[in-house]
Amino acid sequence: MKALEIDVEELQELAESTGDRGHIGALKAKKSALADLLGISAQGALVRSRFRNISEMDASSRFFFGLERKNGQKRLIHSMRSDTGQILSESTDIRRHAVGFYSSLFQSELGEEQEVSHGFYEGLPKVEQESSAELEADVSLDELHTALQSMENGKAPGIDGLPVEFYKTMWSVMGEDLLMVLRDSLTGGQLPLSCRRAVLTLLPKKGDLMEIKNWRPVSLLCTEYKLLSKVLATRLREVMGQVIHRDQTYCVPDRLVSDNVFLIRDFLDISSALGLETGLISIDQEKAFDRVEHQYLWKTLEAFGFSPGLIAKIKALYSNIESVLKINGGLSAPFKIQRGIRQGCSLSGMLYSLAFEPLLHRLRAGISGVQRTPMNLVFVLLLVQNNDQVILQDTTVK
Repeated sequence: MKALEIDVEELQELAESTGDRGHIGALKAKKSALADLLGISAQGALVRSRFRNISEMDASSRFFFGLERKNGQKRLIHSMRSDTGQILSESTDIRRHAVGFYSSLFQSELGEEQEVSHGFYEGLPKVEQESSAELEADVSLDELHTALQSMENGKAPGIDGLPVEFYKTMWSVMGEDLLMVLRDSLTGGQLPLSCRRAVLTLLPKKGDLMEIKNWRPVSLLCTEYKLLSKVLATRLREVMGQVIHRDQTYCVPDRLVSDNVFLIRDFLDISSALGLETGLISIDQEKAFDRVEHQYLWKTLEAFGFSPGLIAKIKALYSNIESVLKINGGLSAPFKIQRGIRQGCSLSGMLYSLAFEPLLHRLRAGISGVQRTPMNLVFVLLLVQNNDQVILQDTTVK
């Protein structure tokens, strides 16, 4: 691009000084080539900068491309502390340390002989049979197309490099073939390698960023995977309210996290008015999504009464999956993913809520609600949002 800019400047001077038609024609050709190149660069910067509104500029500008640099700098890892306390500053060493951490994190800890007791699932609500039959139906062309149209442009593609815009443009040509490939993959119980292999990119969380645990892994998945998971997520969303208790608001339609915030506020107001000494505990699960065992997840879906057909479809999304880690622009060798819910998949939030619900069900069984005695009033309240739990209790009761 720099060479083209120099050529344009030189030809501009020649055309203005000589008026030669040959120079003018060459100038137009160079300007056209430069405009095309700028357009391509701008599209790439749009994806990388996550810029949603270009109304602030009429043409590609220094400000516009600066957004891309700023966004990339946030994800740069300049140094990291190893397990032995050594400071790692080379990208290769940081990447090797991160791969070791995530390879261990995503390795199953569930032995072959271990399984969840059936009593753990006792009393769980079941999906209605009519809904269950609808959930396991074959994926249709209309469902795929609807999912595609609902996906936002400008998102980072998966390892195959094909963005959602490509599928939208080529849908009339490839839609039916894509449906056939996905149906065959579901029948075989395993997706193509490009769908099974995700690019893990790390986003900073709170805390010391020298520690690898304070970076959140997000899976960049190929568009085909996201299309299929979105179709299944659309189906699953319709029945979440049938099996998830009302105190859990994460990824359940018509429920808001703010509902729990208001409920906590009301509880504290009532406690204050009644002169009760109350305690509030907020519990955060470390690496909550990443520690969900796949075998436990399948057993949980069965316990909720989901049909074998639907469970098989979800299993296909997690069969023989692997990831490569992207740090400072470089990719690691692939490593296996034996547990964890992929953050970046449309199903992830709902699968996590379902995986967590049996434990909450057991906790609720030990909660007596509101007890009235001559001397005391007891409130025990369990609220769940994302991977945080809030437990409120009157501390005056012995």
